[in-house]
Amino acid sequence: MKEKIQTAACRFCGQMIQIDEDCDTRQQAEELATMYCGCSGATDYQKEKRRKDKAFENVSALFGEAAQPDKRVGEGITGILHAAVEEIYSGGLAKITLNLRGGVKGSISKNSKGEINVERTETKKQKLTE
Repeated sequence: MKEKIQTAACRFCGQMIQIDEDCDTRQQAEELATMYCGCSGATDYQKEKRRKDKAFENVSALFGEAAQPDKRVGEGITGILHAAVEEIYSGGLAKITLNLRGGVKGSISKNSKGEINVERTETKKQKLTE
C-alpha cells in the first residue's frame, strides 16, 4: 500500500508543510500544518492549544469521566465547564465559578501566565446541636 502525502499551509506564515496523516477536510490539513510549523505565530498557537487541551483534561479529571465515581457530576454540568474553558480560551470570559450541590464549587480562570486553571473545592459544614 502506498501512503498518500498531503501538503497544507500554516495558518500564520503560509509555509507549505507535508502531512502524512489522513485528513478529510482542508481545515484538518491546515490545523495539522499549523501544529507542525515552527514559525512564531504557530508556536504561540500550539502553546495555547495545549493549555486548552490540558484544561479539558482537568475538567474530566476533577468532575467528569476520569474523576472518581463519587466525584463525578452530570453531563450537563461538565458541558457547562467545557463551554467555560472554550470561552476563557477565546477571551469571552475571565473567570467562572459554579456552586454545585453538596458544598462543591467548580472554578475556571486564566492566570497572568495565560494558563487555564480548573479547581474543585469541597466545603464540609458541621452543625452542633445542644
